[in-house]
Order: sequence, then structure tokens, then C-alpha cells
Amino acid sequence: MKDEQKWIRLFEKYKKDELAGRLRFQLADFENFIKARLGGATAYQAAGGYQNLYQLLKKMEIEERIRAIKSSEFNQRQPRLKKRWTMLKEEVEGWSDKDILQLSRQLDLSYFLKRPVQQTEELKQKLFSLADFLKTKSERESASREERSLELFADEKFLSRTAGKKILSNLNLSLADLKAQQYNHLFVYWSVDPAQINNILVMENHSAFIGAKKALAAGIDIFARDFDTVIYGQGKRIIRSFSFLEELLGLEAVEVKTRQRQQRLEALNICYAGDLDPEGLAIYVALRNKYPDFKIKLLGEYYQLLVEESDNFYPCHKRQNKNQKVLAQVLTEFEEQGYNELAAELKQAWENDLRLPQELLTLEVYKKCFA
Repeated sequence: MKDEQKWIRLFEKYKKDELAGRLRFQLADFENFIKARLGGATAYQAAGGYQNLYQLLKKMEIEERIRAIKSSEFNQRQPRLKKRWTMLKEEVEGWSDKDILQLSRQLDLSYFLKRPVQQTEELKQKLFSLADFLKTKSERESASREERSLELFADEKFLSRTAGKKILSNLNLSLADLKAQQYNHLFVYWSVDPAQINNILVMENHSAFIGAKKALAAGIDIFARDFDTVIYGQGKRIIRSFSFLEELLGLEAVEVKTRQRQQRLEALNICYAGDLDPEGLAIYVALRNKYPDFKIKLLGEYYQLLVEESDNFYPCHKRQNKNQKVLAQVLTEFEEQGYNELAAELKQAWENDLRLPQELLTLEVYKKCFA
């Protein structure tokens, strides 16, 4: 077989990443995985294609690592292969009593003791690394999740991946047990006075953020809302990064009591403004649903001004994902704010794949309407 070791590595990668403990697999799925890993159908053919795939599976079959499922049909290619296969369980010696005793001094191994098949050499080394850290935990400083991950596993992303999270879960450990913290994503913001944040405007797009920032810095009270802070949402990223607001407001500190936190949140006014289209509005709904304590609301007058400043709606550049629940929620909110005609305009635009981008509202528009 041409490049035999390369194909064996692809087999191991498929087994580890795609099957993740499952035994049965489809021939077509395995072949598609190899094509993707090699860079497409042309690269797959250049690397030996189906003939190498056939030889690989037959080699694994002879070594009793896989077996064709008897009830499976053959494919229509030459040489023929069964369409469905199963991995054969490999004999695992498991960890020695000495290793288990050492690790048990620092770690809860109950999950793995019930599952000898998972007692691999690779996992054992990871557990010893964890155990060694826990011995001196009291002497260590706190670190980010990525810093601790690199220290313990020589991979800064390991603890953020499913495999790393699963190991911690199976050991009944948390990031806090490793004196590690997952820090919030930061968002870009501008504030008149960072010490006095009360009225916040979240803008989906960068140019809209810049325009609003310039207007407020010039003393223009856009929409008569006394906005003192503008946040650049960076599209969907705001859904992940919005929790940074708690840090900005000093609410993440341990000494902040629940009642104090609630009072501070109730004093906030947070409005959202984005593109008037399905995806822009979906960002708002996702943000509001993820952070219900912040009571975020649409800035209805912003969208009304979008309609007033546009001669017509624009066609969507691409087919947008239309979630009818998003539409229903936004229509209700517009109507509750008294913008019934705006709600009707949105519904019609939604049905006809039309939109209004934020870029319609420039600094000149703000000066004309509010200065």
C-alpha cells in the first residue's frame, strides 16, 4: 500500500475523533473523512484513492481490529467491500495497582475503575500530571484556563475541548480545582465615564458603533436616551462576550451580594440596535435569551428611523436563516412599544427577503435628527 503509515494514522484519527468510543461505522463515512483530511477528492485519488482504502480495511481485518458486518450489503465498486463495519474491542491491561494507589491519593478514580477499557497509558500520564499539580495546589497562583492547560497537558486548548472537559467531569474536578479560570471575551466599547455606566446602546456593526460613538462624544443625545456607553457587538460574537459587562460593572467580585447585583442590573437601561433583517434580529433574540437578568430591549425608534431614512428596502445578499420564533418575538416587542406600522413593514420585508442595513444611519443623520 502506498504511504501505508499515513493511511493507518488516518484510520486512528477517524477512530478517535469521529467514532469517539462507538464501534460501528459506515464505509462511506470513513471514505468521506479520509477525503476531507487529505484535502478533497483529487488529493484522495493522488494518495491512492479507493484501492488504498480497500487495502487498509483488509489489513485491519486480518489484524482483527475491524470486521465487516455480515448482514451488510456490498458496495458496487471493485474490489468489493461491505458497506458497514465494526471495530473489534481491543484487550486492555489497565493500570497497575501501584499506579492506581498513587493516583487515588489526589484523584477520584471511581469512574475509570469501573471502565478498564479506558485505562490507557496516554490517559494515565494526563492523570499523573493532574495529581502532581494538586499536591502543590495551595502554593500555586491562579491562571487562565489556557495557561493551566498548556502547563498540564502541553496543549493550551485541551481543557476547552470536549475531551478535556470530559476528563475533569469524570474525575469530579472543575477548573476552580485547578485554580484556573475561563476569562470572558472582551468587547469593544466607548463610555462617557466608565465609572458611571447606566444607559447602554449595543450596536451590531462596526460602522454603526463608530457613528453612534462620534455623535455621543459630540454631545448629541441620539434618540433622547442619555446613552453614556456604546458597545460594539461584532455580530454574533456579542452573545459570547456580553458577560464581560459584569466585570465592567464590578459585578463579578465575590463580595457583591445578590441583592446589590440585582439592584445594579435593574438600574441599567440596555438597548440593542442592528440590521433590520432575520439574522440581525436573531442575534438580538439570542442575546436577550442568554442574559435574561440584563433585561435588554430593542431600540424601536432606531429601527423606525432606519425605515424613514431609506427610500426602499434592500435585497438580502444571501439567503438568511429565518426563525419564525424570532420574527414573532420582535413583532410583539415592536407592537408593545407602539410601532405597529414598523412591525408590518418588518413582516413584509421578512417574507420578501428584504433588509435595511445599519449603515443607513450615519453621523450626518444623527446631526440632522437630534442635534
